[in-house]
Amino acid sequence: MSRPDTAPGPAGPPRRPPPPRPLLSALRPAAGPAGPAVRPVVAVHPGALPASAWADLADRLPEDTAPYLCDLGTVTEYVTAALDPAAPVIGVRELAARCLAELTAAGLTERPFALVGWSFGGVVGYEIAARLDAEGRAGTLRELVVLDSIAPVAAFQRPDDALEPAMLLDWFAMYLGARRGHRLVTGSAATRDLDALLDAAVAQGVLPAGTEPAGLRKLYTAFHAGLVRNNRCTAGYLPAPLDRTVTVVKPERSLLPASPDLGWSELSGRPVRLRHVPGDHYTMLGEPETGAALAALLTAPLQPVSPRPGG
Repeated sequence: MSRPDTAPGPAGPPRRPPPPRPLLSALRPAAGPAGPAVRPVVAVHPGALPASAWADLADRLPEDTAPYLCDLGTVTEYVTAALDPAAPVIGVRELAARCLAELTAAGLTERPFALVGWSFGGVVGYEIAARLDAEGRAGTLRELVVLDSIAPVAAFQRPDDALEPAMLLDWFAMYLGARRGHRLVTGSAATRDLDALLDAAVAQGVLPAGTEPAGLRKLYTAFHAGLVRNNRCTAGYLPAPLDRTVTVVKPERSLLPASPDLGWSELSGRPVRLRHVPGDHYTMLGEPETGAALAALLTAPLQPVSPRPGG
């Protein structure tokens, strides 16, 4: 029986869930009225880290650019697929179609724009480019840049149970260091298992002494679920090469350090443009050198493209 002073009061109006965040948003307020002289720059964000990771790049872009963000973390089906392995997965093509629909509705495809995708966002960015090319709007996309994105080619497609544990722990160490704002240096011993990784994180001051293994395991489980979700999103997605240059930005500590261009030479009908920057997969955007290099790439004067021989 409830005590009188804890009895529920009169029922109020039902609480409504907060409105969903828009898929497309501005990375910074417009410096002036939109017009043909304003150059849009669109970033495709995979959602693993906060969208604020793009703040440094947005600050470095000239005033005559308008930076926007397509945040995949706002897509309900994409988020749900990481929380529930049994949930239907949303594929690369559908994610790209939604992003392109938002860009078109906002008028950003009415003039040449630059597109940059980070990690899985680079794969979605490539499919956006493919759709523009297929629709005869190839000239709309002035630059395609991928940030440590693994190309969707057969050599890199693996079933979930074939993902190497040591590789995943190394990726998790980078992610953990980025979350804690302190680089975590690992070796073969530290990526043996989560207990060894925890010892290394405590020894290097990334995690405080006394951190419970269960807490780290919970974070790793969520991280791993996101990787598996992205793996499911790209399963069977093997696009044809595009007749355009793909710029690959690769950090010192890349997801696949042994792969020179992460497989993008198979999907770029022209020579891949490779740029090396400091940092790792998760900290690269916070490196001043990366921000400066990206700002230069994304705002370079549009060069006329010579036809390919025999084209």
